[in-house]
Amino acid sequence: MGRTLVIWVALLGLLAFPSVVQAKVTGLCSNCHTMHYSQHGSVLAAWGSGGPYQYLLINDCIGCHSNSSGNATIVNGTPMVLTSTEPTYPPDGSSSSALAGGNFYWLVNGNDTLGHNVYGLPGVNQDSNLGTAPGLPSSCSCHSTGMTLGFSSTRKCNGCDCCHDPAHHQDEQTDPEYPVVGTSTSWPAPYFRFLGFYDGKPHPWTFMESNTGFYGGEGIEDPDWEQNPTSSSHNEYAGASGSDYTHSISKYCAACHGVFHQDTGGSSPWLRHPTDYAIPNSGEYSNAFGASGGTGTYDPLVPISRPDMTSFTAVSSQVRIGTDQVQCLSCHRAHGSPYPDMLRWDYSTCNAGTPNSNCGCFVCHTKKDE
Repeated sequence: MGRTLVIWVALLGLLAFPSVVQAKVTGLCSNCHTMHYSQHGSVLAAWGSGGPYQYLLINDCIGCHSNSSGNATIVNGTPMVLTSTEPTYPPDGSSSSALAGGNFYWLVNGNDTLGHNVYGLPGVNQDSNLGTAPGLPSSCSCHSTGMTLGFSSTRKCNGCDCCHDPAHHQDEQTDPEYPVVGTSTSWPAPYFRFLGFYDGKPHPWTFMESNTGFYGGEGIEDPDWEQNPTSSSHNEYAGASGSDYTHSISKYCAACHGVFHQDTGGSSPWLRHPTDYAIPNSGEYSNAFGASGGTGTYDPLVPISRPDMTSFTAVSSQVRIGTDQVQCLSCHRAHGSPYPDMLRWDYSTCNAGTPNSNCGCFVCHTKKDE
């Protein structure tokens, strides 16, 4: 499946992740770096053949986070975002379960609608259907190589690092009593799952409100990347608190899909599905997530975001109706899924008037399946 599917076993063994949060890498420097991109007079077969790479790395992002020998999605402590055989979906706790972001497998194997076709994925024609990202009101794309960033004519992103700002040599969290990662608004700083724009700066594009720039993801990281998510074991995502979108996961998505994040009026009737809005504690929504008296049970099928995480000391199994928010990841997988538009469930089975526990729409729209 191409050069980037090469797995380097030594690299996969170097990451050590404690039970609460992800820590900086440990191990031999040569596990990740090479001075001249050669050994004994030639490039090692286990290295990415497209090198040499920036920062003296021996492989690229996909090369280090791909499994070319099966569908295991965590290999020696490293998460796999692309597997050579189909991973289990939805995640069920098996070693082959797709992780929180999904998997690029379905995209790479021929369906352009099933994942983010970012630059660097093997055999994928970037922007094959669209000239730019859907919902992006300008003519630029993170899918192409070397996209120049708006705040600098010299800094460019290239595929994965258009969305991830890696900080592998920094501790993400040092206070075990406060496991929330990514609260900083300075750079360099490690963000939740490295979800920060290249160079860590607020995004400059005009559709992002000038006073609410995004500084990086914030949340609590599930130690197995949601290979086995439950109501009490899952990622926690920050949403927006009032007009503060500095760590909102939906505002992060809006950097490329900004039109999808906008709506006129801010209330029903909606023109686009709302994000960063609290699930109403009224009507059919008052029973969302099986809620009674304003409190429901977290469902990994439909992740919600928290408007304020300053009081969080652990993952919560509760959904606070009227407070917690719908977000982009409530419906989508960031990397890919078996379903069109990277949806988390099969939308074609969501039939009004027909109960279906696998249809995430009905988790909030509790009367639509009656």
